[in-house]
Amino acid sequence: MLRASLTRLAVRSQSTVAASAPRALSNAYVGQLENRWTSLPKDDQTALIEDLKARMELNWKELTTEEKKAAYYISFGEWGPRKPLHAPGEKQFIFLTVAGCMVGSLLIFIGITKLGAKGPSTLNREWQDASDEYLKSKKANPFSGYSQVQ
Repeated sequence: MLRASLTRLAVRSQSTVAASAPRALSNAYVGQLENRWTSLPKDDQTALIEDLKARMELNWKELTTEEKKAAYYISFGEWGPRKPLHAPGEKQFIFLTVAGCMVGSLLIFIGITKLGAKGPSTLNREWQDASDEYLKSKKANPFSGYSQVQ
């Protein structure tokens, strides 16, 4: 048992992975990433992503909890293309504004039609029939369309 663990330790210390394995990132560097990610400069964001990629090539059991949270946020968090289009409560404001504008425009339309003047007398059915009779009496061509009713 002791010999097997010493052999594993010797193999691990001689491997290139163990020698080049990056050290754990500090909690100040990766902690509370959700709150400060949008305020980080683009270069710092890129550097942090590269550092986390190097750490994630190792066994995930060796990652700290903060590194796992940061990797999850970078991969699946609400930033970049996954950022929500509308802030909380903004959808309700948009809906109520559009509904209010539609109700207001309907009220304006009803008010204009009620208060507006009547249409011209030449648009009623009796006037159009009288116009047709007049054109018939003058022998107008019915094929070219003397009828006022379309």
